[in-house]
Amino acid sequence: MMDNIRVFAPASVGNVGPGFDVLGMALSGMGDTLSIQRSKKPGIVITQITGDAGKLPLDPKENTAGIAVQAVLDHLKIKEGVALSLHKAIPGSGLGSSAASAVAGAYAANLLFGEPLSKMELLPLAAVAESKVSGALFFDNIGPSMLGGVTWSHPETKAVKPLGTIDQAVIILATPDFPILTKEARRLLPESVPMSDFISNMAYASMIAWSVAKNDVRQFGRSIQDRMAEPARSPLIKGFDEVKTEALSAGALGCSISGAGATVFAVSDEQKQGEAIGAAMKAAFARYDVKAQVNIVRMDCEGARLVQD
Repeated sequence: MMDNIRVFAPASVGNVGPGFDVLGMALSGMGDTLSIQRSKKPGIVITQITGDAGKLPLDPKENTAGIAVQAVLDHLKIKEGVALSLHKAIPGSGLGSSAASAVAGAYAANLLFGEPLSKMELLPLAAVAESKVSGALFFDNIGPSMLGGVTWSHPETKAVKPLGTIDQAVIILATPDFPILTKEARRLLPESVPMSDFISNMAYASMIAWSVAKNDVRQFGRSIQDRMAEPARSPLIKGFDEVKTEALSAGALGCSISGAGATVFAVSDEQKQGEAIGAAMKAAFARYDVKAQVNIVRMDCEGARLVQD
């Protein structure tokens, strides 16, 4: 067993358009880095959090990383204390930030004490931690952050399946300078939807799974069509309709809200075109006096992993 380790858990796109609470996609180049070490004092201590502009609580009972660590220690019946240090490198809301912290915490605690649990066994422990913040138990961010790539999940049975990755997929992320809380965004969801909208979302979500299996980026992008959550939540994102229109006009294969928002994501199959799409999305936000940060990434293939010094 190790005494001091660092792990990384990537950011993610929840829902991936039509796959509400079911589909998720891990993102390269952004996520949480968590350092964990054994402590002679009992309990969990978060010594510092960086990269969050002072917004996140150091109280381990209020932070998803701390909650996940405690869940793993309880599951393994370990009484030793640990100290955590967390660095956030996720630019805004809608990118699975709380899930990345939960995954990093669960993965790190398991690794620190000899790795008795598999990633699959860690998933429900991390999901319970994230649910303390999000207000509901689902795996569409937890799954890809832990396993990498695109994942399918069932929030009732707690089943999670890795679907794979798409090599050519270029993911464009436009993150406006205001947050949207998942709890608030969930309150806007309709209690019922027309049968035609339900069938549309089911068909497109199924096609996304097929596209990943076939490594078909163009069909993947074209299947990002959401007629349930997006219409309900888009009013929370100032300028969303124009941002989406401009992304598609610039050549995006598909565009929708990332998770609960406020980040908007688009998909392309070319890096250069992805840059043009990002510029168009940023300019559209600016016309509504919204500053947006654009990141162009790929799918993360590994999920949670040990960081070597």
